[in-house]
Amino acid sequence: MSEVEVLREVAPSARVSSDATIGSRCVIGPAVTIGPGTVLGDRVTVVGHTTIGSGNDIENGCVLGAQPQDLKFAGSPTLLIIGHRNHFGPNVTAHIGTEVGGYLTRVGDDNDLQANSHVAHDCYIDDRTTLEAYVMLAGHIHVCTGAVLGEWSGAHHFVTVGRYARVRPYTPARRDVPPFTDFCGHKDDFTPSVRGVHEAGIAAANLSEEEEKDLRRALAELFDEETALQTKIEQLVNLGVEGEVEHLCEFCQQSLQGVFGRYRERLRGQVPPEAEKYLAPEQMAEARRAIL
Repeated sequence: MSEVEVLREVAPSARVSSDATIGSRCVIGPAVTIGPGTVLGDRVTVVGHTTIGSGNDIENGCVLGAQPQDLKFAGSPTLLIIGHRNHFGPNVTAHIGTEVGGYLTRVGDDNDLQANSHVAHDCYIDDRTTLEAYVMLAGHIHVCTGAVLGEWSGAHHFVTVGRYARVRPYTPARRDVPPFTDFCGHKDDFTPSVRGVHEAGIAAANLSEEEEKDLRRALAELFDEETALQTKIEQLVNLGVEGEVEHLCEFCQQSLQGVFGRYRERLRGQVPPEAEKYLAPEQMAEARRAIL
């Protein structure tokens, strides 16, 4: 049996850790950094100014760091930063940021992005989230810690999916999804909305018995019926809230102040606060110049 040559194209200037594993037919661009213990399957393409941390498992066919599908993108060296211990299923795609969107797309740590899911430009995915198969994230989205997006679901530009929330399969999230809620359509009315509590999210948050009791009470008061939500928030706050209940009230208040129920719409034409946490000073200056 003849020997088959394993082909890879790794740019000389790419910084690939000596104990990273690069599969056959991979393409690694010149401005890419790949950390220790990260494993790339076959036919993985990593281009652009992309940094991948340690211990990631990136399966066959993924494309990371490609240019965003945004006509405003002008070709600057914007970034894709991926943290540690993430799993990327087959054919996952993630784009670099745009100049006017804050220069950065970021995936945190311990996330599970399943087959064929897509992360568009200027998105921020925190830690321990799950994007099930074929999830589509448009640009400028924030997926908070512990959130789950079910298969074939999608999120509109500038949506925030709150901590430990769940978007059900096949559900379009066109507005912010509050923390710890189960967000979906109903068989008789497919206008997506809060339909209950995400029990697995509450379990994953490791709350104390008292914290969980307070959170459940607040969720029931706010979302048994979503009428007069502003008044309900004010009543809760006046009683004195803290911890997850305080965060829940702040999240809902911000969403009400946003456009179309999306708080991040207010960040159009600004460098988002997440970028300020992760960009170097010279990159922040460049991002601000692009917006001006």
